[in-house]
Amino acid sequence: MLKFRSKKKIFFPKFSLVIWLLTLLAVILALVYKDSGHLNARYAINPSMMAEQLNQSWWQLYRLFSALFLHGSWQHWAGNMLVFLIIALPLEKKIAGFWFLLIYFSSGFVANIVSIYQLGDSEHFLLGASGAVSGLLGAWLLLFPRLKISIIIPIGLYFQKARIPIVLIALIWLSLQIILQLTSHQDYPVVWMSHIVGFITGFCVAWLYRIFSR
Repeated sequence: MLKFRSKKKIFFPKFSLVIWLLTLLAVILALVYKDSGHLNARYAINPSMMAEQLNQSWWQLYRLFSALFLHGSWQHWAGNMLVFLIIALPLEKKIAGFWFLLIYFSSGFVANIVSIYQLGDSEHFLLGASGAVSGLLGAWLLLFPRLKISIIIPIGLYFQKARIPIVLIALIWLSLQIILQLTSHQDYPVVWMSHIVGFITGFCVAWLYRIFSR
């Protein structure tokens, strides 16, 4: 009798990579066509027009999701997607595709709704994955509370390696978002409240995951 060693299943984070590639494609298209106004007009959120668009067709709700794939610049995209890849890849491996997508898109959806309410009659386009990425961070806080992340701290001419709990990092980040929300003026280009709401939404959906996965 021949015995074959069973092959270990290799995890492939397909949903994380698809989201990353779609956001990259949107940035490239905006760069190629120079003027991203047309792209934003079709897929981003204009808070001052959203109510009117929904009165015309409920299909306009797609903007609450499509806006998550758009970014205002390369820098905006790189900042969001760097954090996204660090968090998303291990998180998708831990909770699988369905819950990963539920956390990501529900966080972005709720964050966009709150941002529309806060911005009111603003004609500036609302776009970016910040609320959704914040939701992934909130999920991390609940699912990996004991996890520690290694960082390098420069001390004079030397570098010291330290391990910091994810709980501490998440709470410092959340506190910073709250402070910025309270101190920033209305015309500031970042809607800090979307980060806070996305974080809380991701935390709550991850809590549901823990309940249903038992």
